[in-house]
Amino acid sequence: MLQPNGIHHLALCTSDMRKTLLYFNDVLGFPLAALYWMHGVKNTVHGFLKINDSACMAFVYHPDISAEQIVGVTHPGEMSGTSTRGTMHHLAFNVDSLEELSSVREKIQAKGISCSEINAGGYPVSFDFSGPEGMLLQISCQPSAEQNVFDADAAAAVGLDKDALDALKTHKPYTRPSTPVPNPLLGADAGYHMNYPDPVYRALLTVSDELLFDATVDSVPPNEKQPFNLKRRLAGLKITLKVILSSIISSRGKA
Repeated sequence: MLQPNGIHHLALCTSDMRKTLLYFNDVLGFPLAALYWMHGVKNTVHGFLKINDSACMAFVYHPDISAEQIVGVTHPGEMSGTSTRGTMHHLAFNVDSLEELSSVREKIQAKGISCSEINAGGYPVSFDFSGPEGMLLQISCQPSAEQNVFDADAAAAVGLDKDALDALKTHKPYTRPSTPVPNPLLGADAGYHMNYPDPVYRALLTVSDELLFDATVDSVPPNEKQPFNLKRRLAGLKITLKVILSSIISSRGKA
C-alpha cells in the first residue's frame, strides 16, 4: 500500500535549542539522536531527539527565530485555547498502559512541572502539561481500540455528513502509473505549495529531478564539511539561470 507508515519526525522552531533539548531529555527521557547544521540552510541548526526506533522529535534553531508568544495567534495557551490555522495546538506522546501513564505523570511532577488530572473518560486517556516556549504537551494511551468515538453532530459542524464521514474511515487505493509522474505546474496544482516567490517555485517545478538532485545532494554526513563539488555547483547555476529567466518572463507578463 502506497502510504506513510508512521511519523519519522515532527520539527518545531525554537529560539533556545539548548534549553529545549535539555527539557525533553531530562523530563521525558528522549536521548539526542543528531545535532548538525541544517542541510543547505545558512546559520540554522537541526536537532533530533529519539522517541523510539522509528520516530524522532526535531527542532530547528536560527538566530532570527522570534521568542514572541501571542496567545490565540502563535500559541493556544491552554487546552481550551486556539491559535491560527496551520499551527500546532498540542503534541501527545504515547504510552502502552494506564499504569505507565500514571508513572510518567509522577516522573514529570517530580521535575517540578505541574500536570492536569488524568482524563480517564477521554479519547485517548491522557493528561496535559507544559513544555518550553509555550508548548502544550500530553501523555496518552488508548486502552480499547473498539471505542465508538464518532459524533455525528461534531461531524456536521465541520461539514461532514454521514456518507463523507464513512468515506473518511477508509482509504482510496492508489495505482502507480507505468510512467513517472511530473510535478504539477504552479496554477494547475491542488493549491498546496511552499511560500517561494513565483519565479523560484516555477523554476523548481520545471527542472528535471536529476538536475535538482545534483544541486542538492549531500555527498558527506551532515557533521562534515561539504567538499567543493563542480557537478553540484553547475547544477545550482543552471537552476539559478532558470529562476532569472522565469523572473524576466513574469515581469514582462505584468507589464
